[in-house]
Amino acid sequence: MTLLKSTIASLALIFASATGSAQANTYHHIDQLALKIERESKQLVYETRLYVHTPEYGHLVSDSREMATLAHHLHDVAHSEGESFHLESDLAQLDAKFHHLESLVDAIEHRAAYGDGHIHGGTSHVKRLLNSIEDSIHHLQDDLRSLRTASHRAPVVVRRPVYAPSYYRQSPHAVPAPVVVPSHRGHSDHGHSPGRRTTRTISLGNGRFSFSF
Repeated sequence: MTLLKSTIASLALIFASATGSAQANTYHHIDQLALKIERESKQLVYETRLYVHTPEYGHLVSDSREMATLAHHLHDVAHSEGESFHLESDLAQLDAKFHHLESLVDAIEHRAAYGDGHIHGGTSHVKRLLNSIEDSIHHLQDDLRSLRTASHRAPVVVRRPVYAPSYYRQSPHAVPAPVVVPSHRGHSDHGHSPGRRTTRTISLGNGRFSFSF
């Protein structure tokens, strides 16, 4: 029993250590991805100068800065290994802001093509930044699913022995046999008295309870 308990305890420690190490690596990856999105969002803010002569320029700058702020907050939470639900909430906001900004860029370029505003130069670098940010967001979503799965794994159950009185320890199925003790009441020391029934006392268990017949 002692060997079995030691083995289970060792396996539990190994499992906990491996899980903790995997979670630490996942948090580090989330931290790095959030930092990458923050840097690319700041680059995007700089690139908005290309759209300075479009009606939506102010809106575009504001959204780019908000996305950088959200990424910075996500980076802080991941760096301190915050709760997964907090990270998921931040990532959901970041994802929504990204798709809004992406749609805004497409709308600005579509209108500019029909003379509503003017774009200075090519926007291929803007599109590469958007593609990179979207790819990082997808990786973050995968990482958070991994964290959520790890946190809901069933715990290791260690079974402990149950106390039982000493007379049960010989066999798990043993039932204590009645102890029959002859009684000297009703007969002499040299034998039974004729015509009288011998009285016996039955003691069950530990002898605390008895009855006679």
